[in-house]
Amino acid sequence: MNKKTTFLTLSAIALALTSISFTVNADEKMVNPEGGVVVGYWHNWADGRGYKAGNAPAMSLKATNPMYNVVAVSFMKVYDVAEGRIPTFHLDPETGLTESQFIDQIKLLNDQGRAVILALGGADAHVELQQGDEEAFAAEVIRLTDLYGFDGLDIDLEQAAIDAKDNQTVIPAALRIVKDHYREQGKNFLITMAPEFPYLTAAGKYIPYITGLDGYYDWINPQFYNQGGDGVYVEGPGWIAQNNDELKEEFIYYIADSLINGTRGFTTIPHDKLVFGIPTNIDAAATGFIKDPQDLFNAFARLEKQSQPLRGVMTWSINWDIGTNSAGQAYNSSFINTYGPFVHSQTPPVVQPGKPTFAGITDARVQHKTHFDSMAGVTATDKEDGNLTHSISVTGSVDTQRVGDYVVTYSVTDSDHNETVSPRKVTVFSALPTFTGVENTVIKVGESFDPLTDVSATDAEDGDLTANITLSGTVNTAVAGQYELVYSITDSANQTVTVKRVVVVNDGSIVCTPAWKTDATYVEGDVVSHNGKDWQAGWWTQGDEPGTTGEWGVWREVGDTDCNGGTEQPDVDFTATLTGVNNNYTITNGTAKLTLNYSANKASSVQIDVIDAMGYPISGGQYTASIDSSKTIHMVLENVTAGTHSLRMIAQSNTDNVEQRLHFTLEEKGTVEPPVTDVPAYEAGKAYLAGDQVLATDGNIYQCKPWPYTGWCASASYAPVTSQYWTDAWDKL
Repeated sequence: MNKKTTFLTLSAIALALTSISFTVNADEKMVNPEGGVVVGYWHNWADGRGYKAGNAPAMSLKATNPMYNVVAVSFMKVYDVAEGRIPTFHLDPETGLTESQFIDQIKLLNDQGRAVILALGGADAHVELQQGDEEAFAAEVIRLTDLYGFDGLDIDLEQAAIDAKDNQTVIPAALRIVKDHYREQGKNFLITMAPEFPYLTAAGKYIPYITGLDGYYDWINPQFYNQGGDGVYVEGPGWIAQNNDELKEEFIYYIADSLINGTRGFTTIPHDKLVFGIPTNIDAAATGFIKDPQDLFNAFARLEKQSQPLRGVMTWSINWDIGTNSAGQAYNSSFINTYGPFVHSQTPPVVQPGKPTFAGITDARVQHKTHFDSMAGVTATDKEDGNLTHSISVTGSVDTQRVGDYVVTYSVTDSDHNETVSPRKVTVFSALPTFTGVENTVIKVGESFDPLTDVSATDAEDGDLTANITLSGTVNTAVAGQYELVYSITDSANQTVTVKRVVVVNDGSIVCTPAWKTDATYVEGDVVSHNGKDWQAGWWTQGDEPGTTGEWGVWREVGDTDCNGGTEQPDVDFTATLTGVNNNYTITNGTAKLTLNYSANKASSVQIDVIDAMGYPISGGQYTASIDSSKTIHMVLENVTAGTHSLRMIAQSNTDNVEQRLHFTLEEKGTVEPPVTDVPAYEAGKAYLAGDQVLATDGNIYQCKPWPYTGWCASASYAPVTSQYWTDAWDKL
């Protein structure tokens, strides 16, 4: 199908779906802000509850601060799967706006030079398109655009919706149809995206959208919030997490630099198409709020200094900017008053209509001693003349044999003698040499040790540099203690890499945490060492690398380690305890209920027996199981009588045994059980959903918190009342 046929087909579809009232804004201009943008999302609902229990009220479009020059209306989605799978938009009456008022206010913002775009998705959106939906989805976007006067669409798919069904191919294909449709009318339909930044790695889930819309999208405003411990690794500073307030400037600079240049494992987003997304305040997102705005100002200045200034900032959300905190105190538009003047004071690029335009001219980084093709991926087009790539003139050169910065200038002239000139900075860089075999290690006293055994150094340009390694420091294997070795290597680009290695000579008095292993299985309470830190597992896990699972993930940092995964000498003693046994229990209808909590530092087999004062076993008082680390155990003792009873627990791990004896008294308090709730007792390991209610050991009812806390409700580490962190997962009713 050619483009002409596509446009005619879309027009027919759109007319079939709409009445004449839907096209009242079809002839309106489409606003494309030039230069820096401040993007704010507008809630199509009222009174959102924040992460810190604040409130985000409904507001009109015309009430948005004028420094928000791009307003993203949230959200286009599937409201009811029974209505079909094509997303749409319904104005929520809770906003206080009628349809006509909403349309008028979009036009008002357009008249002020501000764009209003429609955001697709959201955190809980159900969007699941299939092959063949391209034209139907495109037609619905065009219908909504012409009806309301939107200037574009923002892809804000999250969670399962990102790669559900055929979304990754259908949505880009549909939006190309939409953009081409409006290009025929001399308009530019804005296409933007708001991916969570971990999905922007080289193989991330958002790559199909970026590649599928290459040459079509206008900018990308990643969400640099809510990802906790996710971040970027940089030689020197090491791991910089998104929620590390102490390194906030470094995170902003290095994550932006990585995306601009397509380095450190991330995809490439040109600097003039990268908008930095941050939360408005502490209620708008779980993490990511910038406590000191100077961190962002400094990072942006560093990017501008390297000739790669960003396009602007994005925030979730405009409503939160005028919202209130948990104490009812107003946020007073603090976000826009801080960042609006900063972004709009920057010097914007000059846009001159009618001139040819380039694509693919972005600042580049080229590896030392490799080939650089100045025309690779570079194109030029003109509205009247079409493809002018063959007419591009290039001045300047890049010597990839020498590390440094070079400037290449591109120029092209159309048939109307309009010339477009664009400079490009090309940085020739040399990869740093890398070491292998220099991991921290533990040896026994008297054991032979050669500090250069299995140690090697390689360089991407120079190859094997092992023979050039220099070493300082010594290890005395006859004396227990900790020794430090320093290895250095210099490549042909005069870059020196130095690493430190800790060698522990152990006589049995030094205990080292075992190293994390990719293929090992860990359970709640297990502690491993990784990258110089000790980490404790919060629940069952395999393959999740410590330090990468984020603030709410399975691993929690519990301290530093010098051994870094050396041999565990000696082995940790096996410990096991049984808690939760009360002094007295009431007999009701001949039964008594016990709720016990078992915990151990190793996987073990457990046997529990309950006997009466004469030594006879009690019906229901026997329990046997294999337990990884901890478990809540429920026992119902049957046909019991008042008196003293004993409980014995025997736990075994390999050849180690732990025995524990406890005593309690059963008391008769009547034969009629008082009215009780039908809420079930809490069970560790059960997959609870948000809103599920359980009965805890204190007799009170607790409710599982909504996402993102829901996943913790199943873990015994968050068991209501009995665990240290239960308030992170449960609300007491």
